[in-house]
Amino acid sequence: MIMEIEMKEQNFSNPGAVGLGGFALTTFVLNVANAGLIPQALVAALPLGIFYGGLTQFIAGLFEFRTGNTFGMTAFTGYGSFWMAFAFLMYSPQIHLMNPNNLGPILGITFVSWTIFSAIMSLLSFRTKDKTTITIFVLVFFLFLLLDIAQYTGNKVVAMVAGYEGIATALVAWYGMYLAIKSQFD
Repeated sequence: MIMEIEMKEQNFSNPGAVGLGGFALTTFVLNVANAGLIPQALVAALPLGIFYGGLTQFIAGLFEFRTGNTFGMTAFTGYGSFWMAFAFLMYSPQIHLMNPNNLGPILGITFVSWTIFSAIMSLLSFRTKDKTTITIFVLVFFLFLLLDIAQYTGNKVVAMVAGYEGIATALVAWYGMYLAIKSQFD
């Protein structure tokens, strides 16, 4: 006897809302430090990078996979992984896993790699035709580009500009989170 299983259409919440929230908050806190507004904010940014910006965003990406959104899955698992790896790299010298003198070059190549990833995601974001998504990804690309320049030149002004650009990126991501949640009520 063959049993037939009735598949019910399930409505899932939009995992992009929490993913954007994790990205926005962690990006905001780190870039408040980068801009020189509250340098001590770096201390808060690293645990946020592991948990909210990292793990929560990564989980949101897995839920995007469930909804069939390859772009969202790639973005959230990718940037969630970035945050966890970045926090780990920053802690590595303190827990004696890395010589502190090696951190600069390692961060440099890490930022360049994420600039390339962000360039690809920026180009693909234009396929969404969603202005907020496009704006977020273009801003993220320029944020990493500024971080590359600051890392390799040691230019404090460029690092500060990157901080303010990162704050703007976070604000647009929070707006994207707002829109994702608001759509539930429309």
